[in-house]
Order: sequence, then C-alpha cells, then structure tokens
Amino acid sequence: MRVERPSSVRADLALLAVTAIWGFTFPAVQLALRDVRPVTFVASRFGLAAMVLALAFRRRALHVSWSALGAGAALGLCLAAGSLLQTFGLTCTTASKSAFITALYVVIVPLVAIAVQRVRLRLSSLTAATLAAGGLYLITMPGAGGLNLGDMFTMGCALAFALHILIAESATPRHDPVSLTFWQVVTTAAVSGAAMVVLRQADFPVTAWSLTALLVTAVLATALAFGVQMWAQRETSATHAAVVFTGEPVFAALFSWLILGEVMRPAGMAGGALILGSMLLAQVGARPSARLRERSYR
Repeated sequence: MRVERPSSVRADLALLAVTAIWGFTFPAVQLALRDVRPVTFVASRFGLAAMVLALAFRRRALHVSWSALGAGAALGLCLAAGSLLQTFGLTCTTASKSAFITALYVVIVPLVAIAVQRVRLRLSSLTAATLAAGGLYLITMPGAGGLNLGDMFTMGCALAFALHILIAESATPRHDPVSLTFWQVVTTAAVSGAAMVVLRQADFPVTAWSLTALLVTAVLATALAFGVQMWAQRETSATHAAVVFTGEPVFAALFSWLILGEVMRPAGMAGGALILGSMLLAQVGARPSARLRERSYR
C-alpha cells in the first residue's frame, strides 16, 4: 500500500501561488490578444519559455536521448494543439468560461484512459463525468451566455491537454522531467512558429498587456512554475497538489472580475461549482501516478 508523504504548509502555499499565476494568465492573455494574433502569441510565449528553461537548467535541458526527444516531441504536439486552441478560443469567449472549460481535462483524463488503456471504469470517474457534463451545460446554456465558437475551441483544448497528461504519465518515469519539459516546449514553439510564418503573422506589437502576458506566461507560468512544482511536490502529497491545482479556474474568474469586469451569471456560477466538484472527485479518486502529472507548462 502506497503511503503519501505528509503535507508541508510552505509547499502548499507555493503551489497555491503557482495556481494563482495560472489563473491570472486567462484575462492577461485575453487582453494581449486585442493587439497580438493568437498564433504569434503562442509562438512567442513558448520560444521565450524555451530560452529561459535552457538558461535555468542548461545541463539537464540539453542532455537528451533519442527516446526522450521522441517523447518530448509527442508531448509538444499535444501541448501545441491545446495552447493554440485555448488561445484562439480566448478571442471568442470569456476568460472565466475558458478557464472552467479548460479545467475539464482533469475529468477527461480517466475517460480517455478507459477507452485507450482499457482500464476499469471507476464510480468516481463516472460521477465526475456526470457532474462535469452538467456544469458544462450550465455555463454554456443560453441563460449563461450560450455556446460559442470559442467554447468549442476550448473543449478541443481540454481534450488535447488530457492526451498530454496520459502521454506524460508513461513518459515521466522513464525520462528526466527537465529534459521532457524543455523539448516539449521547444516543439510547441517550433509548431506554432511554423504556423506563424505560413500565416504571415510574425508581427508582435509591444503594448502594456502584450508584454505583461508574454512575460507572465513564459517566465512565471512556465519556467518558474516548473521549478516551484518540482520542489513543492517533494514536500507535499499528490492529493494536496491536485486539490490546490483545482483552484485555477476560481483564480481565473476572480482576476477576470477584477481586471475585465466579467461577472458570471447565476447559471454560470452553478456550472463552475459543478465543474470544480467534478475536478476534485476525479483527482482524489485517481491513481497517485495519474494526478496532474507534468502540469506546469500549461
């Protein structure tokens, strides 16, 4: 029987700070997208993140085997798909809805594992999926603003991130997490950079919010968050980390209200509460090895 390590208050607080940073990125990126094209922003974000990771972890980041490079590339393709879909979605939907719909990947992971890995269906997974479906309906129903193209892009983003988690679950025990992180970030930068060139959208207007969002997402939400998570999860349990991370859409809704003046309607708030409940149930009921692995490059 696996016994999880006791929780450290300072580790939980560090993870809470990282979660708040992730929540802040939703309204920050939405404001940046008023001036920068989505594909340009994603390419710039992950290009800068790759440079920061290379400087911070230069020995471990650049030391890689062919198998680790392949795993990093596979993870990077999922990360690129999820990041591009999420960023395009933010041009059409609210930051709060984007955060709650993105968070559904936590519930999708065990469902995809059932289909792909043929694992047994858990009652907690079925209950979480039911709650998530109800929550998704409430936040996209006409009374809460309705379903739009941005919401559908973000649903695709949640699926891509779910696939990312499943690939990471098998890859991380076999490879250095720093090297995996670096090469998937490089892959994401390369894929989005190629799309940027093909679409001829290489211009990056420097404004207060475009620069703020770029620095926060690349440096704080990717490179710094990765280092903090690696340290913190040695001092706290997987369950504690999973519960703390479920606060991301709550922080996103809070910052969206403070920065953008977004107010979720009662139906949307009820839907968000159901999605939070489904996330907690899916994470607490999951195998310890499957709990939000490699979460920090979102």
